Amino acid sequence: MPSFLDLPRELYLEVCSYLKHTDLTRLAGVSRDSYLAVQEPLYARIRITAYGNLVKLVHTLRGVPVVSQISPQQRLRWRKLSDTQLRERDIKHLELVIDRRGNDSKRITGAIVANCIGAISRQCYKVQITLTMNSAWLHFMKQLENFGLPNVTKLIMFAGAADTDPAAGHHAWTSNFWDLIFSGSTFPDLRSAYVNTAADSETGLPATLQESVGFVAPHNGPRYIYQDAKNKPRTSNPLHGLHNMQEIILAHNTYLDLPVIESLFGSEIIPKRLTRLEIVDCPNLHPVNDLTALSTLLQRALQLVQHLKLHLCKLPRFDSGETYLDTRYAARIHEHPEEHLCNIIRELGQNVRSLDIAVPFACNDIFSPSVKKAKAYATPHEYPPVSLEPYVTLPSRILAEGYRYRRLVCWHAVCRDAHAWQDMIDTASEQGSNISWDMVYPPEDRASWHVSGCLPLLYTADEVLQKPFDEAA
Repeated sequence: MPSFLDLPRELYLEVCSYLKHTDLTRLAGVSRDSYLAVQEPLYARIRITAYGNLVKLVHTLRGVPVVSQISPQQRLRWRKLSDTQLRERDIKHLELVIDRRGNDSKRITGAIVANCIGAISRQCYKVQITLTMNSAWLHFMKQLENFGLPNVTKLIMFAGAADTDPAAGHHAWTSNFWDLIFSGSTFPDLRSAYVNTAADSETGLPATLQESVGFVAPHNGPRYIYQDAKNKPRTSNPLHGLHNMQEIILAHNTYLDLPVIESLFGSEIIPKRLTRLEIVDCPNLHPVNDLTALSTLLQRALQLVQHLKLHLCKLPRFDSGETYLDTRYAARIHEHPEEHLCNIIRELGQNVRSLDIAVPFACNDIFSPSVKKAKAYATPHEYPPVSLEPYVTLPSRILAEGYRYRRLVCWHAVCRDAHAWQDMIDTASEQGSNISWDMVYPPEDRASWHVSGCLPLLYTADEVLQKPFDEAA
């Protein structure tokens, strides 16, 4: 062990960066000198999943650090450090996981969590906290309304059990749900938010695109019950926390409906720092009835973000011919072409690096006509610069090659039956340079990948729908 302490400070820290948290803890227990030596890297990144460990961490930070006597020879080796640096316990990243299903969940309250996070923030004012709430329950979330949680820069919330919470009573409080996250009072430093109201934890998420489509059904009846005098949703209040948001992911979210989408993305508050937005299979957003709000969302998002994922749900009973939503949609976009999602993507989506769209209807209007080229553009010897497989990593790999990534999933039909899907395939192959189109059409079980200057790759839509999300790279 003395030989380990003999290492120069820079080399020693590099060695510690390769050690696991358990190895650092074991090394710290060898002697006081060892504890002093590993103290800084040991505290740099911490993950806490139990209530008792959170309390212990706060108690430790409030206490006097353990500092051993250092001999003059040791100080020569560590001469670049001051006494303050030798005693430093500065947490850089803290991941705090709160799980309702844990044994100590009854001991966790909003006041305790807020006090602990506040104490950590006062001791380590630059700490970045990731707060994960598994199986989040409304009783706990309501308690958080009364407190501020500083330095929480990332929130991951799985609220699949919220509606089954006996303390919730009815859904009246859910109108405050978005105020809690985005008002800027409870989470003043929030930069990234992932909110899922269908799963209890990450392990409960759908495994494929096919499972994701039907993962949660829409609720019957009104989602919100407003109790204020003017009978207005509280989400109409300014959500000032949106100003600082850099990433918003709303997946399988039954709380996201028309009033909420208008409050989040149709208000005067513009999240100018937002770089990534994902809205995935939220069943209370209707692709036809809520077209005005969705077009506003798309217009604003395409001018802000670099990565956009918008997956709208399939229309119920459409394939059995029980609805006439295609006719209604055609009439709507004919009367209001500014709300046609394909037009919006063509006009505003050219500079977006990554665009992943799943909609009931799509057509050639989604493509830019100014960059069409002859089919002779590709020769039989030209193939895409990267492999199609593994499919789950295709977006990141194609972006790394300097291309813009596009995926279009058309659930039901071409807009207004204006042309055949084959026409869209041909147009995708004729797009300009440095762009990749992944085209998926389940009604005909067709899919294809088009990279500018290369021959298209053909496969089936079922292959895409059944491809595991966690496929090994």
